Amino acid sequence: MADLIQRLSAKSIQGSIDREITGIRYDSRRVISGDLFVAVRGASFDGHSFIEQAIDKGAVAIVGEQPALSQRATAIVVPNSREALAQLAATFFGDPSRKLRTIGVTGTNGKSTTGFLIKHLLELANQLTGLIGTVRYEVGQRILPAPRTTPESLDLQELLSQCVAAGCRSVVIEVSSHALSQDRANQLEFDVGVFTNLTRDHLDFHEGMKGYFEAKARLFASLRDNRNKEGKAVINVDDPYGQQLVGRFGR
Repeated sequence: MADLIQRLSAKSIQGSIDREITGIRYDSRRVISGDLFVAVRGASFDGHSFIEQAIDKGAVAIVGEQPALSQRATAIVVPNSREALAQLAATFFGDPSRKLRTIGVTGTNGKSTTGFLIKHLLELANQLTGLIGTVRYEVGQRILPAPRTTPESLDLQELLSQCVAAGCRSVVIEVSSHALSQDRANQLEFDVGVFTNLTRDHLDFHEGMKGYFEAKARLFASLRDNRNKEGKAVINVDDPYGQQLVGRFGR
């Protein structure tokens, strides 16, 4: 566990970190013996309410935002559970995005079409390419149903690790504004970010176009801040929000 939690900005740690962690879960119903459970706040449920259930099912460590998480397992308090989940997932699966040419596509319209086109072009160049998006997930030769456009960070890192194991050289990921706002794409290292357009959508969630735009902009901020890859942006400047992105991140 000591190696697994190195990236966390822990406020406090109560209990031993000299434990073997066999898996990470954010859904208490899926916990098995030896797991670390991350208590994540969602729109309908708060994972902190299920900590004791997770421990009853075998969780040996808990990560969450509330103090005094539990006396029955190692408890690690962090500022942001979603960010912690992304950090733990990247470490647990060995940072698979570093081993792939990772391409993120964001925008209101055209993400799926753009993603399929990029995948097709890369495979014409004999590069086996994974795909994660609204229509389906493709991992090597396997096609999987897509419960959501961009999975939770733990599931996303696991899919990328499976792409690596399947021999993929590249992966195309549709990166939704919800995912960017909820830190699901944190700890991914993108080689390329693609912006299609921005129109009025999801404004109930983002509380206006400014919030919606700022969520999309996080993908391009991650390109700028990545120290391991020289990220490149492909931006539709016919869209006024694309022009804003170029103004902010262009060089």
